[in-house]
Amino acid sequence: MSRRGKRQHDMELLSDINITNLVDVTMTLLIVFIMIAPMIEQGIDVTLPAAEPKRIDVGEVMTVAVAENGRVYLEGQRVSIDELKERLTDIHTARPDVPVMIKADQGLTYGRVVEVLDTVRGVGISRLALATRPN
Repeated sequence: MSRRGKRQHDMELLSDINITNLVDVTMTLLIVFIMIAPMIEQGIDVTLPAAEPKRIDVGEVMTVAVAENGRVYLEGQRVSIDELKERLTDIHTARPDVPVMIKADQGLTYGRVVEVLDTVRGVGISRLALATRPN
């Protein structure tokens, strides 16, 4: 009888699951993701000027962004003005009706925005839009 009672007692002690380690690992991962999430940058940070919104109905729009520091990005990849002209020429040759949206930061000088506009129009692209944020 005493042997049977001892086995029963041992089984009760083994039936408890210790999840402290699992909680520790989970909390550590959560803290790592919370710290890393803000560092993952999606797109280019551009503060758009305000204007009355007007929706455009286009399928695939090429995006040219000009950041506050004057750097130019085509579809999220940094390019120089010469590279922008070259790549847009290739795109326009493949798809003559391609629409282009220009996102320029409101803090930019007028000349930089005109330079990018002139480059896009100089390639032969006539379907242009300037991105703004609604009032």
